[in-house]
Order: sequence, then structure tokens, then C-alpha cells
Amino acid sequence: MRVVKCTRRRHHHHFLAIILFIIIVILSFIVSFFYYIKLNAPVYDENLFYEKQASIIYDKNLDVIARLGDEDREIVQYEDLPQVLIDAIVATEDNRFFQHNGFDLMRFIKASIGQLKGDKNAGGASTITMQLSKNTFTSNEVEGITGIIRKFTDIYLAVFEIETHLSKEEILEIYVNAPYLGNNSYGVEMASQNYFGKSVRDITLSEAALLAGLFNAPGIDDPYYSIDNATTRRNEVLALMYKHGYITKEQYDDELKVDVASLLTNHVITNKYQGFIDTVVWEVVSDLGVSPYNVPMIIYTTLDPTIQDAVDEVMNNPNNFKDDIIQAGLAVTSSIDGSIVAIGSGRNRTGQLLYNYATMINRQPGSAIKPFMDYGPLFEYTDATPNDLILDAPYSYTDGSEIYNANRDYKGYITLKDALAESRNIPALKVFQQVDKNLIANYVHSFGIDYGKNLYESASIGAFEGVSPLTLSAAYGAYARGGIYIEPYSYTKIILRATSEEIVPEIKQHRVCSEKTAKYFNDILLYAVDKKSILGTLDIGDTEAAGKTGTTTVANNVIEKLKLPESTIMDTWGCLYTREYSVSLWYGYDEVTKKTYTLPVDGTLGRRRILKKFARLVLNTGSSLVTSD
Repeated sequence: MRVVKCTRRRHHHHFLAIILFIIIVILSFIVSFFYYIKLNAPVYDENLFYEKQASIIYDKNLDVIARLGDEDREIVQYEDLPQVLIDAIVATEDNRFFQHNGFDLMRFIKASIGQLKGDKNAGGASTITMQLSKNTFTSNEVEGITGIIRKFTDIYLAVFEIETHLSKEEILEIYVNAPYLGNNSYGVEMASQNYFGKSVRDITLSEAALLAGLFNAPGIDDPYYSIDNATTRRNEVLALMYKHGYITKEQYDDELKVDVASLLTNHVITNKYQGFIDTVVWEVVSDLGVSPYNVPMIIYTTLDPTIQDAVDEVMNNPNNFKDDIIQAGLAVTSSIDGSIVAIGSGRNRTGQLLYNYATMINRQPGSAIKPFMDYGPLFEYTDATPNDLILDAPYSYTDGSEIYNANRDYKGYITLKDALAESRNIPALKVFQQVDKNLIANYVHSFGIDYGKNLYESASIGAFEGVSPLTLSAAYGAYARGGIYIEPYSYTKIILRATSEEIVPEIKQHRVCSEKTAKYFNDILLYAVDKKSILGTLDIGDTEAAGKTGTTTVANNVIEKLKLPESTIMDTWGCLYTREYSVSLWYGYDEVTKKTYTLPVDGTLGRRRILKKFARLVLNTGSSLVTSD
């Protein structure tokens, strides 16, 4: 018995020694880690709180077209901040701001556990003071060991530097005056002036909630970018204010009824080239995960100001459009290198990062898809030629439902060249049915076109949603290049101003069809423009231009419900390409209503007016496309 007791005592001592050793190792690691953090932390400098370099954007000629982040701000003192705004910001960003010393341990633990569990609503662990550190001294890095080091550096700076040198009131004053809040606004005073047309001192509860919501994502929650996003975020802030006791249930319910649009003034700041700038910004955000509005950088873009000016001229001319409501999107890419040279983002656009009708829409392409969905795979994977005959006669889909040509007529035997040039639907379906669907899918996808999960026969005449003017511009550009597709891009180089790191994007390109197939299309679509006049008369001198049009219809039940003419259409497309440029135009209404609908003549005249004037300004270069023998 005594021997056993001694053995147990020795085992107990060994266990305690191991535990003590582990504790010492952990404490040593923690001390070493925090010593490393302190040693490598940025130098605290209060002068940096309001000092930020602008992002500079150049066009292809190396002329500056924009400075994003030029900080035009008006400092507002803490004592002049309305209590309703202070409450909104604290409730949203850091509810225990006035109680902690820069680091909220309980919030940190709660957020960390929630994030480990995969709870997307767990929230962040950063206090307002830590956010001030991140925005001024460190970075937005969140991944891996670099993200962990950045987070603990912010904790160190928040606790031992910022909170040591500044009062809570001074910290909050800097916090509200420093950040970008959308619409070229820096700080809450400029934001209030630009959004509401008044000083921040005079804002209402709803206006305060809207401003507080912009601190997290000023790009997508900017009400001039999206009223829906701004309203959702405003409501989230109001909910947090109610949850933490800053407003009553009655106030919460009343403010939810306030229309965000009714709060806004018309003070919107827009650059001449804003549509293209927005395109660049979204591409940079997609590639780097950060915005040029928040991270200073130098961006070398592919904008051709001469082409962009021509786009703006036709987009801003009211005589080219049916009314003031109808919209359009126009994309121009280089047929030589695939770059985006100009963007017509829409009509009557004011503001930054707005919905872009040239790059963001996903509409049905109609007959504009036939060179990719039907005739492309046929020429690429079979021995068919443009001179082969096909019977244009009454025909049905596989399920027995009839398909009709646009004019409800038939031409009997015609060549594939005429069938495509005249955009006849029945031959297009027959051609589609002759090629294996897997081959069609691969061919279409290689051009950057997404028809959805399933490839139905109706896709042969463009009855699927999924294309934009930029999508089609890049796709037709591949034929102009002899079968080489280049994924469109808007910039060639970025230099991060803080580190001088140079980022050069990979230009993604691949062969999508043989030179023979590309020559077939150049010949057919040149014939369609020159001999069939699908785009009317173009004033382009000796320049050879190929093209294709497309029109989509409105469902019968919609026409019956709204009592519209049977011929009502939805989307109108016009695609035109030369050796130098590939141009794609969408023309139509956001939605069909009793007042906003288009007839075939409206769509035809609309696209012809726009493309004819644009072609006269840009495409009169005398270049020739390679045609088939």
C-alpha cells in the first residue's frame, strides 16, 4: 500500500510539472508574441489620422482622368456632433465604446467563437479604436497569420497608444471625420451636406442611421448606388439602436416607415468618365479585394478618351432615344488586344458606383446569340460551310411546339449564309439540333457566355438570361481576331502607393475556334451589314464592318395582362465589329409596363440611330476584315 501511494504521488508530481511546463511555454509564447507585435508595430503619429493619398487613375495616353480619395472634408468638433449620430455609431460599431480601454475582451471572445462556428452574423471583434488603428496605421488584411498579426497590432495600438494619448471624445471625433462615406464624401459633415443638403448638426434619426450604416461599406450602401442596400443597412442600424436602448419601440417603428429616397438631395458628384471609372473600380475590387476609394493606388487603365467621348455623345443625345425613361448600355472593346476602351453605363446617370447597363445586366440576347449557339459549333465541329443549303419551312421543337421566323414567313431552301444574315429562327433551331449539346456548351462557354444550368432548344434563338453588352462585345471580338478570345479588362497595371508594390494582371486569352470558322463569320456578318443592311446605312467609308442584331419578345401572358400590342418586344441588341473595335449595344426598358414597352420599330430605330452616329464618329478607319475565299 505504501509503495502504491508513493507511485501515485510521483505521478501526480509529474502531471503537475507537465502542466506547469505547458503554462510556462504558453506564457512565454504570449510574451514573445506581444513583444514581437510591439517591436514591429507602426509608429504612432496623430498627423496620419487625416492624411491619406489619393488613388490616381490614368487613361491609355497616361493622362489623369480621376483622383479617387482626394479628401475634401470639413472637420466637425465632437461637441457639435448630434447625440443621435453618436448613439447610432456606437450602437452599430462598438456598443461598449465608452466602457472599455480600446479592446473589448468579451466581444472579442464572443465574435471569435461565433466565427469559428460559421455564424455569419457573429459580428466583428474590432472596437472603434481598433478600427481607427486599422484605417490609419495597419491594413485590411484578414487572412492567415498576416491577418492575425494585423489584428493584434491593432489591439496593441488601440490600448497602449491611441487610448493612452486621446480621450474617448477625441477618438470618436477622429473616427467620424476621417473615413470615406460614398459620393466623394469624407467625414460625416461632407456626407451630410452631399446626401441631405444640410449640416450634420441638423440631421434626423433616420439620417443619422443612414450615415452610421455607411461606415461599414460606403460603396454598396451608398443610397445613390442602391436605395435598397441603403434602406436595408439603415434598418439594421435602427434595429441595433433599439436593441441597445438608444431608441424606443415607437421610434423604431416610425423610422422604418421613412423612405430613404425622400431624405436625399440632388447633390451628386460625377466624373465625366464615371461609367468607365466604376468599371475599373469593380474590377480592382474583384481582383484585389480592396477599393481604390479606400486604398491609395495608381491605376493605368485602357480607357481611350476619343472613343469614350464618342460613346458619351451618342448616349447623351436625347434624339437617339424613344423617351427619357428607356435605357441603353454600350461597351466598346479593342479587336486587337481585347481591352475595354469605352463604356456607356446608361442614360441620365449621376453618382458613383451606380448600376452599369454595359457590364451588369443579364438580359436575353435574342438572335445576337446565333453565331455562338448555333452556327459556330456547326462550322467548328462539322464540314458545313456557309454555302450549304437548309430548308426554311414550318418546323417544331422536339416537344412538338412550333417555332416561327420573326415575320412568320418561310423561304424554302436557302444557304446558311442567308439564314444567319437574315436571322431566321427555324434554320437556327435546325442547325442547333445537328450538333452534340456538350460541344455546343463548350463552345459557348469558351466565349465567356453563360446560358445557365441547362441548355434548352430555346437557347438557339437566345431565350435565356445571361449576357451584357460587354459580354457580347468580347465574344464578337474573338471572331475579329481570327478565333482568339480575350477576357475583357480595364486596367494594365496597379501600383499600391503605401508599399510601391506593382501589380500587373494576367491577360487571359485562348483559342475558341479555328481561323476558318472565324473567317466564315466575318464574311457572313459583313454581308449582313453591307448587303442586308441589318443596321441601316452606315457612314464608315471603306471600312469593313460586320454585325448582328437581336430582339427578344415579351411573354403572351404579360401582353394579355397589360393589354399591350402583340408585337411588343423586350430587348434590342446591335453588335458591330471592325478590325479595330468590337461594339455592343443593348436598348430597352428595365421592365415592361403599360407605359414602358417597346415595339419592333422602336427598337430598330433606336439601335440604328445610336450605332450609325457612333460608327460615323469612330469606325471610319478604312480597315478590312479577313473574309472567306
